[in-house]
Amino acid sequence: MSSAIDPQGRESRDIPAPSFPAAEPPRTPVRARTPLDPQDFAARTVTEPGSLEAQVALELFSTHHQEARAYATRLRRLATLWDDTDEDGDAYADLVAEARRVTLDQARTLLRDAALAVTSLPHTLERLDAGHMPVSWFEQILRRVRHLTPEQCRQLDDRVADWDLANIRRDRFTRELGILIAWFGVAATRPSPQEQRAVALEVNPEHDGTACLHLTGPVHEIVDLSHRLDAAARAVQDEQRRALADGRPVPFDIDGAASREGRHLTLAALRYAILTRSVLETGGIEAPGSWLRLQVVVPAMTLLGESEAPGTIDGTIPLPAPMARHLAAGESTWYRILTDPSDGAFLPLPAKRYSPTLAMQEHLRLLNPVCAVPGCTRNTCTIGEADHIEEYDHENPENGGRTAIENLHRLCWKHHRLKTLGLLDPVREPDGSTTWILYGRAVRRERQNTDLLTPALAEALQRSWEIYEETLVWDEARHRGLLEDADPAPLPDPAPHPEPPF
Repeated sequence: MSSAIDPQGRESRDIPAPSFPAAEPPRTPVRARTPLDPQDFAARTVTEPGSLEAQVALELFSTHHQEARAYATRLRRLATLWDDTDEDGDAYADLVAEARRVTLDQARTLLRDAALAVTSLPHTLERLDAGHMPVSWFEQILRRVRHLTPEQCRQLDDRVADWDLANIRRDRFTRELGILIAWFGVAATRPSPQEQRAVALEVNPEHDGTACLHLTGPVHEIVDLSHRLDAAARAVQDEQRRALADGRPVPFDIDGAASREGRHLTLAALRYAILTRSVLETGGIEAPGSWLRLQVVVPAMTLLGESEAPGTIDGTIPLPAPMARHLAAGESTWYRILTDPSDGAFLPLPAKRYSPTLAMQEHLRLLNPVCAVPGCTRNTCTIGEADHIEEYDHENPENGGRTAIENLHRLCWKHHRLKTLGLLDPVREPDGSTTWILYGRAVRRERQNTDLLTPALAEALQRSWEIYEETLVWDEARHRGLLEDADPAPLPDPAPHPEPPF
């Protein structure tokens, strides 16, 4: 409730103040653009339709349904052995360990997961039993809901079971599941990301002479370390290439392999060498910092504390809302990404300008953080390349493709090379969609994401504005004394419009 003082100093009667309901995860319609057709598998790749390889792919796909049903049946059978009074799951763990030929700890996990699937994820389990999703997807759900409350599991189950599981692709499923999990603020049920900073050594249980060093910490710190390590490795690789050409000693030559073989080391080997031998010191070689910012995108309503929509790192990694707000609070400069309708549009560069501006590059990264080629999930925020859809004519720039947002997208280096070789040919249609042509055959039509102001966010902002306008009307009525003898009609409760993170 709220009250106001009119110019004569009289206190007006209380009226309901606008309030926002507690946020729940949105029921986002996760639907595939086109139905999944196994006959299209070959067309999406470089495999010849009708070939032996294409037939093997079809046979592999056909096994998903049988495996999913068998797994659902096994979960239900295992659940009958779960004892609700035994929190450790030891009652029949020995029996399950013998039957499944696994360790005791693995048997306990099998029993707990089976009970969780049957009691907390019944609707999604039915979709699994119907063969609408592969086993690995359901296993991923089980791993990620172990720290959720029963009510949170129920909400997740209702939403995931309503997705188009039979047709969406793996990367879409993983991304949407990550966003949904982030809504629940899992960080509240476990130590904060800062408290979990740790480095742990794990020796390979097969004792093959290898070990693994696990680095755990806040996701933005780990991603930034990965970016810096990658930039250093690429700088060293370039110097190795020049040293081999000039006959000079090769820097960071692990065990002399580059000198013996006459070729630079792989990026994986160089990342390892730099990390283990120099702690990112590159022996005098200048490792350039990334010219791209590490993008932490925080929805406006999340910043205002009116929504628990998660943020993202580089457009693909979900970031819990509290952590997103914490990162935003620590920054002195914020960058607005919602373009102003009067002057926010990018104008085409002069015909002789080939390279997009840095602002255009960043705008493209926000629109499409992964490679634009259908089915490719490579993140292009760090090493992707801007590409002209209609080729730029270097000899006669005025005749070539424009350097404009409408004629640009980002590709990973592999698909950029295939496009340069003429094996991929995108065609931007008048409606903004892109038709991809592979070996002269149209294989996929993708619609470009052209609006950073998402429909859900637009609805939430519109609803907030309507509430504000109605509040002004009641304030004016009180000021004029029109509410002396009548109770004001209550303001309508705003319907929940949780905003997605993109």
